[in-house]
Amino acid sequence: MKFLKRTLLSFAFFLALLLGALLTWYYLQGPSHQGLVRSDFANRDFNIEELVTVTPITDKPNIVFILADDLGYGDVSYSGQTAINTQNLDTFASQGVVFTNFYAPASICTPSRVGFLSGRYALRQGLAYPFHHVNGSFVMDVGNRVANTLGAVDMRGEHNIVNGLMQSEIIIPEMLKLANYKTGVVGKWHLGTISQDDQFHPFNHGFDYFVGLEASNDDWPVAFYENDRKILDDIGLDQAHYTQLFTDSAKNFITQNQDEPFFLYLAHKDPHQPFFPSKGFRGKSKGGAYGDAVEEFDYSVGEILKHLDSLNLTENTIVVVTSDNGPWFEGNPCGLRGRKGQVFEGGYRVPFIIRYPKKIKTAYKTDVPAMGIDLFPTLVAEAGLSLPKDRKIDGTNLFELLEDTSETSIGNTRPLFFFHDYAFEAVRIGDWKYLQTNYSYTWPVPLEHPNYETKGFVPTYSPPEKDTTINRLDNWPKLYNLKVSPSESYNLSTRNQKQVEQMDRVLTEFRNDFLSNPRGWVDNP
Repeated sequence: MKFLKRTLLSFAFFLALLLGALLTWYYLQGPSHQGLVRSDFANRDFNIEELVTVTPITDKPNIVFILADDLGYGDVSYSGQTAINTQNLDTFASQGVVFTNFYAPASICTPSRVGFLSGRYALRQGLAYPFHHVNGSFVMDVGNRVANTLGAVDMRGEHNIVNGLMQSEIIIPEMLKLANYKTGVVGKWHLGTISQDDQFHPFNHGFDYFVGLEASNDDWPVAFYENDRKILDDIGLDQAHYTQLFTDSAKNFITQNQDEPFFLYLAHKDPHQPFFPSKGFRGKSKGGAYGDAVEEFDYSVGEILKHLDSLNLTENTIVVVTSDNGPWFEGNPCGLRGRKGQVFEGGYRVPFIIRYPKKIKTAYKTDVPAMGIDLFPTLVAEAGLSLPKDRKIDGTNLFELLEDTSETSIGNTRPLFFFHDYAFEAVRIGDWKYLQTNYSYTWPVPLEHPNYETKGFVPTYSPPEKDTTINRLDNWPKLYNLKVSPSESYNLSTRNQKQVEQMDRVLTEFRNDFLSNPRGWVDNP
């Protein structure tokens, strides 16, 4: 009996050691995503001052970057819709450059924000999804924390390889600090759960000032912060006053720093659902509660622009207004195919306006393709900063794109890549967009896939008394001429085989290069 007990105890001890070893290995590696594992995304030590060249500029521009949440390409009234009045955005559009072919860096919030701020595709950060809390029991909360620690996996089934914005990722405010900018973020952060790990606080990523939410307004519990103080553990459903609060906080930051160069990142919660327009905007639009939220966002933009005017800062301030992705269940993609979470145009293409009176003398529209990853190189260049030399920056300076818009220009010949999950699925070059594949689900809802329907696979169809068979769903890959069909309605892949081969090669080479060096490090810079 004693021998049996010893044997069982020894066996249990061995199993515990084995389990511990497996958990340690899993923690270090993390789950595999399209061949990527956690060890591919290790942090790297560096001194930013050794990576960036600073050119002194006597009159550095102020920068205001205003980001809507889930605003559709067709939700602005200058696009022609009449349900929602965006008079301030319309006026703003008449003062700067409107990009009609502008894409968010991703079709969902967290990866898109990473792309805007870093100038790099978010997959270089190991981020493909938003971060979520769990609004549930203590057991679920503990389970979510453990799962996140082991592999950045949350209870909703979404997987990020890392737990938040990494210290080794350089974002706009960290760059601008080298040029003595004051930096502030107001609104939705959503780049890591601050209340669970302080390393994800904006203060640890170059910002001096923070008033806002650590996550999305529907991701309860949503903590509210003022600088380093957590004011509320959960904002709950009392959200109607936050658009005004964020507007006032942004104006206060501008006032406090009007005598020195500043960078303000104003990331509104509007018009992300659920919608909480304030009393003055409730029922005001013809677009329902969603339209009310858009009109309140428009009001906020107008307030910021008027405040800059009142302080005589307009001439030397770059102002950018855009959206983090296309509309979700409500909102207007302006006839474009797809919505938030999809590589089709409706998920990625968003309104984009940039105003800089000192450099942009007349207002106009441009159809040169551009993407949110272009913001980083644009803004740091205007502040007299070179790009960090130890990493690939995926974006291009927008002002350089605007200098030459011919068919052979950089803007019309460079590839722009679109990803879903951990795969780059599509590429645009000039007027052509090529979709190589689309996985069997598209966040947040199932969509098309070769042989795929929500309830299972679709067999091929054989016409009666015929030897041939055809697929019941459309063929892949897909090739669209966006100049002819911006709605991606007509697949031209079988008629343009050379174009398919060229774009397939570009996409495949980029994907292979990414997989061999996910972080995009440049050795021996």
